[in-house]
Amino acid sequence: MKKILIFFTYNIIAIFLIVSNAYAYLDPGTGSFILQAIIGFLAAVSAGFLYYWTKVKNFFLKLFKKKNNDEKTDI
Repeated sequence: MKKILIFFTYNIIAIFLIVSNAYAYLDPGTGSFILQAIIGFLAAVSAGFLYYWTKVKNFFLKLFKKKNNDEKTDI
């Protein structure tokens, strides 16, 4: 078992140390797509956060709401 673990560890290290050319081409549309994906992700996370934050805030407002038992009289 120990030999297998050492074998896989050396292979993983070797994969990261061997560098080869990718010959990849990124056109301008790819950069735009990546930017849109990042902005969309941030918008979704913030919308989800605000949705649940409102629920938590309303829960605590209901929990600590002061009851108005004082009768108001007109002067």
